[in-house]
Amino acid sequence: MELNSEGVRRLLGKYKFRDLTVEELKTVNMFFPHFRYSVDTYVFKDSSQKNLLNFTGTIPVMYQA
Repeated sequence: MELNSEGVRRLLGKYKFRDLTVEELKTVNMFFPHFRYSVDTYVFKDSSQKNLLNFTGTIPVMYQA
């Protein structure tokens, strides 16, 4: 699935390193195109909140039995 860079930029909104994050997402998407991303709110123990970028997917691992 093609990564929608503009959509990701909008989702990341005020991320400090937004453009760098988008470039990293493009790289991850090349190797793991089935990964899905989302932005959620993380609540710390002191009740402060930050936006958090989440990945969902499975990393294939090769092994011998």
